[in-house]
Amino acid sequence: MARKTKEEAEKTRQALLASAFKVFNDKGYAKTTLQDIAEDAGVTRGAVYWHFKNKIDLFEKLFDYAFMPVRDLLFSKFEEKLPPQEMLSSLMQVWISHAGGDENFRAAFGIMFNKTEWSEELMPFKMKFREYEYKFIKRAEVIIEQGRKEGVFRDEIKPDIAAAQYFSLLLGLAQYTLFFPKEVDIANESESLIEMFMHSCLKKN
Repeated sequence: MARKTKEEAEKTRQALLASAFKVFNDKGYAKTTLQDIAEDAGVTRGAVYWHFKNKIDLFEKLFDYAFMPVRDLLFSKFEEKLPPQEMLSSLMQVWISHAGGDENFRAAFGIMFNKTEWSEELMPFKMKFREYEYKFIKRAEVIIEQGRKEGVFRDEIKPDIAAAQYFSLLLGLAQYTLFFPKEVDIANESESLIEMFMHSCLKKN
């Protein structure tokens, strides 16, 4: 009985997360209520409070569910002993594969950047998320500087500028595939996209 109860609770939690993706995407954060999410999931509002403290908590858990596996995978890549050009290519491949084909990641990205009004109550979450973005940029900057010192990247390249371009390219690709899903399948074109960026950095032989 205990196992069944635990399994049912997890099933309800997953249903609520699925409904949150849908309703936040349809109505935006500000106009969504917990009642909206409960109705879409076919449960009571009390069931929502059993799993989440409030709307902010549900919002944060939604992004943990969608982004944390990708974030952890990206940062684990930094620990691998790869040449600079392979490291940047590998990170791009991870990002593009999720931005182009992971529906939870795509939905969460769209909600965060296109469907959320950043009110004061959401600032702690936004700043926490931005902290990870900043860490990623600085790690990329170190890799680019390493590549420049090793003679792989062009001598005149500026690591901070290149890292900013790299990060902006990743975000832009994720937005592009949401706005124009039928134009370019970025997951299938990942090699071309990676090659174009690397061409801008690599020293010519």
